[in-house]
Parts: sequence; structure tokens; C-alpha cells
Amino acid sequence: AFPNLRFLVRLDDDVYLRPRLLFAHLERRAAASYLWGNIDHGSNPVRDPEHPHYNSFAQFPDRKHPLFGDIFPPYARGHLWVMSADLLARIVDVWHGELQRHGAGVTLDFAAALPHPDDPALGVTLANLVEDDGVTVNIDDRDLNVFALNPSCNATYLFLHGRAWAVHHVDAEAVRCMWRVDAAGPPVAAAAAAEGERLPLLADLCECSLAVVDEVME
Repeated sequence: AFPNLRFLVRLDDDVYLRPRLLFAHLERRAAASYLWGNIDHGSNPVRDPEHPHYNSFAQFPDRKHPLFGDIFPPYARGHLWVMSADLLARIVDVWHGELQRHGAGVTLDFAAALPHPDDPALGVTLANLVEDDGVTVNIDDRDLNVFALNPSCNATYLFLHGRAWAVHHVDAEAVRCMWRVDAAGPPVAAAAAAEGERLPLLADLCECSLAVVDEVME
């Protein structure tokens, strides 16, 4: 249906995205077995049956990493990721095969037998392609700093800053505010050319900042 598709960009509806910088980044990347995003390399599956994200050992078998124990394979966190079209086609083929094998379509019982949530489930599918089919996946995990996961300039972890491409956990009012600030500021392309770098200093979005409570690591 989309013969010229090179990349799929997937993002949550509570993300404010500055797309020109992302698209410029993708122009410099080969569209071959490529995955870009905020890559999680060490999340543990929830094994508590009372938790909504519980994964039984049937859903996700125990994987013993030599350092980190029972962890999911690397996956792109779901707020924003990019995948090349060839890799996407392989994943679609896998899921078509799974649906045909079960024969009942997508049912609650079928969904309950799969690893979840959706972002680590995608990582599991990719890991199976690597381990079972010898597929190579080029994971581009070098851009954590372009993500503002806390939409506040006063947060202490992945806070809102002037070089962010994507701001997560924003509401409709914050999106409109950020759009107004960017529309009134210098064009992104001009900012990048002026600084001669991939991560230029962009319009200050702090006036659109939301109140957040940082998680405290104990």
C-alpha cells in the first residue's frame, strides 16, 4: 500500500514532537533493519499476578541475563520510536503467522497469552527474529537527550530543555502552548544551520511547563 515507505514513526498522543529535526536525522540513516528511540536495555518483567502488567512464564519465559537476571530484551519505549519499513514488514509477517496459527483472530484469550505491555512485546518479537531467524537489527540508542520525559523545566530527570525534540506527558493545552512558542520562534532549520550541529538550541518551552513530581530513587 505504501511502496515508497522508508520509515514508520510511532508516537503516543501525549507527545509534543518537533518533527523536522527527527526527519533530518532519518535522512542520514540507512532504512535497513533500523530501530531508533528511547531504548530500554534492562527492564524486568512483572511477575506479580496482582499487577496489571503481570507476565507469566508462559507469556514471557524466564531469561537470565548474566548481570541483570530476568529482563526483557532491548526495546524502544512506546512514547516515540522509528522503524525502517523492511523491519516493520518482518514483524507484520510474524504477527500474521501467529494469527493464522491460532485461527481465532484477536481475542482476549489470545492477547492474554502474549508478553505485554506493547513496547516490550515488540522487543520480544525483534529478539526472536534475531535469535531464531538470524535477522540483524540496527538499534540506534544514542539520542536519549532529545527526549523530555518530564514536561517541566524544574524536574531533575529528563526534564524539558532547549534541545528536546519530543516532550512526553503533555496535555492538549500544553501542546497548543508549545506550538505557539515554536511558531513564533526562529525556524528549526535556521537554528540548526546557525549552530552548525544536529542538536541546536531551540525556542524555550519553559512557559508551557507542567507541574510534575519526580520519582525518588531509594
